[in-house]
Amino acid sequence: MNKLVPKAITFDVYGTIIDWEGEIQNFFRDFLAKKGIKGVTPYQVQQRWEILQFEYIKTYRPYRQVLKDTLAITCKDFGFEFTDEDCDAFAASMGHWKAFPDSKDAIKELRKYTKVVMLTNTDNDIIRESLKNAGIEVDDIITAQDAGCYKPQLNGFLLSQKKLGLTVDEMMHAGFGFKYDVIPGNKLGYRTIWVNRQGIVRPIDGVDGSELQYCKEDIMCGDLKTLAYIIKGMDVTDKENEAANK
Repeated sequence: MNKLVPKAITFDVYGTIIDWEGEIQNFFRDFLAKKGIKGVTPYQVQQRWEILQFEYIKTYRPYRQVLKDTLAITCKDFGFEFTDEDCDAFAASMGHWKAFPDSKDAIKELRKYTKVVMLTNTDNDIIRESLKNAGIEVDDIITAQDAGCYKPQLNGFLLSQKKLGLTVDEMMHAGFGFKYDVIPGNKLGYRTIWVNRQGIVRPIDGVDGSELQYCKEDIMCGDLKTLAYIIKGMDVTDKENEAANK
């Protein structure tokens, strides 16, 4: 009988473990105040940046460059004045973005039952800085820099399988980004976990309108503390099944 608990869970980081949206909004809040810009909220700027960034990462560039370039693109899109120093500051901020309050303890708990591996859309130095600042220890890290592409492209997922020496049925993938994580995970046959921290409505059109069949996660939870509780329960069931089959 296959066990419910996988041998490894690969995790998206920014938005799942690190407060991606909140910290980017904090940056734009300071930026708007410094520039004296009125009539637009940090949330609106962050949401527009997210759309522009998603398009920009279809071609691989180091993520520090992505941050610099997409700040400039977003400012031009809104008609904001900006400097090279603003772009550099945005790129330098990522490693200091704060983790969600439940992340550290939940990851520690999850590692009692399975390997916890980061599969993240960023550079090697940035993710190590983020985890160090958050005090989070993990079993392995695979980055877009390693894969040469960004999720939802598939190379990072495939690289994680190769690096861990596991098949897709021995793994799960968890992420907050439905189009970044759940859709590509399902394409490859993963059991997927949608960490829906924002309580958003499930997308109905996939990424490009042609992927409806992939729009289904296996587990949905609102935070990592809940996920740790679910995996603990799965471990109890595995042990009960093992005892019953002896």
